This record gives sequence, C-alpha cells and structure tokens, in this order.
Amino acid sequence: MKVILLIILSLVSHLSLARSEKTLLDQHYGPDERQVFDLWLPKSSKKTPLVIYIHGGGFVMGSKNEMRGNRIIKKYLDAGIAFASINYRFLKTTPLQTIMREDIAGFVQFMRHYARKYNINKNYILSHGFSAGGSSSLWLGTHNDIADPENENPIKRESSRVLAIGHLSAQVSYDFIDWFHYFGREQTERFVGQQIWSRYHLANFDELFTEKGKAIRQDVDSYENMDAEDAPMVLWNGLPDIESPDGNHFMHSPRHAKLLAERAQQVGLEVKLLLDADREVKYDILGEVFKFFNEKIAAEKKRRKNLFFWMR
Repeated sequence: MKVILLIILSLVSHLSLARSEKTLLDQHYGPDERQVFDLWLPKSSKKTPLVIYIHGGGFVMGSKNEMRGNRIIKKYLDAGIAFASINYRFLKTTPLQTIMREDIAGFVQFMRHYARKYNINKNYILSHGFSAGGSSSLWLGTHNDIADPENENPIKRESSRVLAIGHLSAQVSYDFIDWFHYFGREQTERFVGQQIWSRYHLANFDELFTEKGKAIRQDVDSYENMDAEDAPMVLWNGLPDIESPDGNHFMHSPRHAKLLAERAQQVGLEVKLLLDADREVKYDILGEVFKFFNEKIAAEKKRRKNLFFWMR
C-alpha cells in the first residue's frame, strides 16, 4: 500500500510541474560558477519544445540575465515552448573549443538528460543568440553530434544536435585563420588581434599549424563543417555592408551572414537571411526568430507524424 501511495504522489508531483508555469533561476548544469542557466517552463500537460538563448560578449563578458524580463519569453510560453538563457565560461579560464563542447553543447546534453524532469521534448531543442551567442548556436547547428554512447556519464551519451538555430549579428566561423581569406590578413589582425592563437589557449602562432592546432581549428570551423543535414538557420544583421571602420563593425559585419548564406545555398541547407541596414522599417528580430522556430517545430512535428503513419 505504501509503495502504491508513493507512486501516486510521484505522478501527481510530475503532473503538477508539467501543468504549472514555472521560472527557475540560477540553476547549475555544471560545477563551475559560470555554468548556470535560467529556465521558464510553460503550462503544459505534454512535453514541450525548448528554445535556448546564448548571450554575446566575445567570450569575455556578458550574462544570461539580459533576457530576464524580455517580452519574447512570454510569447514562447504562450506558444507552449520552454525558454532557457545560459551562462558559459570565459576565455580567461577556458579555451574556445572547450567552451563549445562542454558548456554550449554540454547544456544541450544536460537538458536532454533531464528532459523528463523539466517536461522537455528531446526532439525539439533550438538555439539562438547575438554575436558570440549566435556563433555558438551556429556551432551547435553545424557540428557533428558529440554524443558518446559508451561514456560512463549518462549526460555525455545524449545528443548535442539542435532542430534550428538563430545567428544574429554573429561571426562566420571560429577558425580565425580562415578569416585571412574571407576578410584579408591586415583587417583581421587589426581588428581581431595578432594573437588569434590565444583563444584556443595555444602557446604561439605556429601551434595553429600543428596537428593539434589544425584539429582545434577544424572543430570550430562552422563554415567548412556545414552540410545539407545541418540545422536550418535564420541569419540577421543590422549593419551596412561597408569597409569596417572599427573592430565592432568588423566583428559584426553583414559579410559574416552573407558568407554563411552563400555557403548554406551551396550545400543545400535551408537558410533565411534578414538584413536591416537599408530598411526603413526594421525587423523585430527576436520576433522573427520566434516565427522561424515555430515553423521548424511545426514542420518537424508533421514529419514525425507522417513517418509514424507510414511505419504502422
């Protein structure tokens, strides 16, 4: 009798979480003080999609807290979609490639592992952000799954893949050597800095061309890694396409988005490019991402429904 009562109480507790709108702040997905997230859960008796927001700041500053109070969150909740905003470690303590794998992809794996706890549907996880957050989302969308089925840590066995991404005023790739080709070596060294190797925590420039350095650069090269099987993407930029007068324009030039759009078209990947510089009426960009993500969720649900129908 006691066992039955415990089962009933457990079910009631789970249903209570699923049906109640909740806000969970400063939750940990890892041991570091920066590995924290905020999560907003909609009222739902069914498992919900999850949209992840990754803040910008060049991997040296910024906070998940910038989304607190943003009206877009209510739109997601009203649509039955959970919303998360995350922090990640900075370059001062952690190399870029590790941030991508352990913090950015690691959070996706964490949420998949605890999907039942948060009433999340593992099949519908999407990611977006501005600047570094947009390029982190691009990395998620274009990188091969890092799931390790044999890992003793069950979180590491989960998939890191996402359904769609939003790349907002962000960068083309984090293989900075390729930027010499995209933008010219002089411009790249002027605005990105000559010590581009330091972002990977390598010892010097020459290490970029060792086997270790080449492997790291390939791992973070979202441009070259892109293929037709990757996540559909919406790209946005609000700056004029001119010769960059300063570092901020260079790092957020619309040429990044245009290069990615061209690459996506070459490999046959779905892409939506939104440019604002010459428009009198500007895009509500977070609203545009909301619409794009809803379209991708609906399309995936339809695909799965049709697949189930034909497999019966």
